[in-house]
Amino acid sequence: MPDNFFTTEYLFATVAPTNKITFFVLLGAFVVFIVLAYLTSISKKMHKQLKAWVFNYFLTLGIVGVIISFFRSQSIPYLGSRFAILVVFFMAIIWYFAIVFYTLFKMPSEVKMTKNEETYQKYLPKKKNK
Repeated sequence: MPDNFFTTEYLFATVAPTNKITFFVLLGAFVVFIVLAYLTSISKKMHKQLKAWVFNYFLTLGIVGVIISFFRSQSIPYLGSRFAILVVFFMAIIWYFAIVFYTLFKMPSEVKMTKNEETYQKYLPKKKNK
């Protein structure tokens, strides 16, 4: 790790140095997020709302990351900078904690309500076919 990693000159440099290895590592990581979004979309065992949140999380993070990786490889000022990647990283952390909060606190009550509704519907009379 460089000595000047947390200095403003390092983080706010308008153009980050291009390195093919770094580009392919970042690109690969963000493509993995897109693949995870696809795998989430075909999953049938997840809660509906949680599935939507996780799918949007992975897909957005993957697409934005691929775009920033491209800007970084082309040395486009500001859009490919270290600060842009840092913003995406913090956005991902905040969004992840929102998903965890939903999963721990809101989803259990929704699952319980859904099961109660299914139990209630089970004992209602069925419509007769004429």
